[in-house]
Amino acid sequence: MVSLYRHSLRTAKNEGDLDRWRASLNENIRCRDFIDKIISEKYDGRYVPAESWEETVKEFGYDRTMWVLANTILQRNGDKRFSADNVKWAKDMFIPKDRNADFVLKTHSGIVDMITENVRSMYAQLGLFDSRHMIPDSDHENFEGKLLIIRDTVLKEECRTPENQLFLAESGFGCDPSKVGRKVFGTFLSDGEYTHFDRSDFVGIIAEEHIPEWVKEKMEQIAEQQSCGDSPAPKLGM
Repeated sequence: MVSLYRHSLRTAKNEGDLDRWRASLNENIRCRDFIDKIISEKYDGRYVPAESWEETVKEFGYDRTMWVLANTILQRNGDKRFSADNVKWAKDMFIPKDRNADFVLKTHSGIVDMITENVRSMYAQLGLFDSRHMIPDSDHENFEGKLLIIRDTVLKEECRTPENQLFLAESGFGCDPSKVGRKVFGTFLSDGEYTHFDRSDFVGIIAEEHIPEWVKEKMEQIAEQQSCGDSPAPKLGM
């Protein structure tokens, strides 16, 4: 599956990623044609079978499918046939303005709105963490020793589970928002893998009421182990 390139053409040129940008654009166009074909063949005047969208996601992934839907909504700015919620969702995608007209669906806006609701509902069933689950404004706090939520789009689609979004920050200049450095080092709570991410890859610190029981137990074990050493004990969403 071709990975979705989320950055602008200008960024692609500056970073030597033109091939990735072109490949992603071509795949966006193919996704548009795929969806339009499904509509022309399976729309019965009321709805499209749910398995059609499962087939689309299987072929292109959630990211690209939602990218094409959101782009279509944004390109039809002011069209009242889109729900306010879908319009807000589309704007939050931050799609660069580069040849966007090339992958706008030809399908009627009312049908696009229905498709968007269906695909968003499917994605919501993954139960992923987002800004609703973090401590308010914690994205501006010091991350050291805190349990963080990794943004869903940072993870590969096949790895997107709530368990894989939980990351215990341990060190790095990126922990401190006042520092120039961006790297945050730490471990995945799900399997203990040690790695690092950019500070911007995190939503924020997870609120205690949203921390699963298995995580609380694991954090307590880590705290007990660290109490015998010099490292500070991790803090549960505080």
